[in-house]
Amino acid sequence: MGDPQQEFIDRFYFEHGKCCAGCDWWRSISSVIGDCTRSAPVSGAERAHMIGIVGAHPLISAGHVVTPREHVCGDFKDDFDWSTLPLPYRKRIGAPT
Repeated sequence: MGDPQQEFIDRFYFEHGKCCAGCDWWRSISSVIGDCTRSAPVSGAERAHMIGIVGAHPLISAGHVVTPREHVCGDFKDDFDWSTLPLPYRKRIGAPT
């Protein structure tokens, strides 16, 4: 598990519970925001709206809605088998062992 950003996101999930950071639909862009792939792509302005950017730059392309890692919606899903990860990593992120 050599990706420090992913480890930070995983630790955030286990510290805070159900949220985008732990959702199977979420793909991180950085350690604090990511794309929700559950929904269909939207315009650039709609992508940025969830993270508080209004009047977004016209060059922001269409794509999946961008959400903050702490966001929770009704489509949350965590079917990942965390037990497949090495035990030392699971201990570092606070996952059940």
